[in-house]
Amino acid sequence: MTDCDLCGRALPTVIPVKTFPPLLKFAYPEGVWKGLCEICLDSAQKTYISIDKEELSCRRNKCALCRRKGRVYPVELQVPDFSKGIVKKEANVCTICLEGINEAYIRFKREQIEQAHEEGRIHGHEHVHEH
Repeated sequence: MTDCDLCGRALPTVIPVKTFPPLLKFAYPEGVWKGLCEICLDSAQKTYISIDKEELSCRRNKCALCRRKGRVYPVELQVPDFSKGIVKKEANVCTICLEGINEAYIRFKREQIEQAHEEGRIHGHEHVHEH
């Protein structure tokens, strides 16, 4: 089991997202992998799509993924709580991490489509036209 790095949900697998923590840039110049659950990945990708690339965020704080201080955007999380069920919270994520999340989202959705296509072929649902 592993935990989502945004909401803390424990899952058997998470979706890898490459981040670039400034404190680790010399030790890990290629970046550090963080793991997100599918719900947080979808929510962060929606934030990435909704931000105006020309307009800077007026929110200044620390990024929840890379710990970089600066301009961040709020990502809505659905945090599991044993007493309340699901609690909606916000996490601050910087533009660099949002770009990494967008790349991970595209890669994850592409893998899902390929996997569904492979399952269709395995179960005999692929249509073959003979000439």
